[in-house]
Amino acid sequence: LVQRLVRGGHEMIFGVSSDPRMGPILMFGLGGKYVEVFGDVRFAIPPISPAEAVDLVRGIRGHRLLEGVRGDEPVDEDALVETLLRIAQLVERHPRIVEMDINPWLAFPGAGHSCAVDVRIRVAHDPERVP
Repeated sequence: LVQRLVRGGHEMIFGVSSDPRMGPILMFGLGGKYVEVFGDVRFAIPPISPAEAVDLVRGIRGHRLLEGVRGDEPVDEDALVETLLRIAQLVERHPRIVEMDINPWLAFPGAGHSCAVDVRIRVAHDPERVP
């Protein structure tokens, strides 16, 4: 896979892990090096509503960065919310997805510019072993 080089934007993380009792768990927060240093993430259990997705995005401590500070334009928050909703739908429809890591997802101002840069998905090969 070859992709054009993308520069700038705010690094975000979207993730999914599976719990044997609770099923899939969504994660969202600041990504890249920031997730390692600050651990600024929020969790939810699908299904989630649009309002819950907005709460996830606005609930991280670094949300003010996404609103635009010191002359930066705000990022396309709707793209972050829509991505959370689609990931939640995806893992509900495909229970063999046991892990997903999208890090970084680059969030930019303006609709249609945000994008995933690195994605890893782990699928259970044996449906009986899905947590």
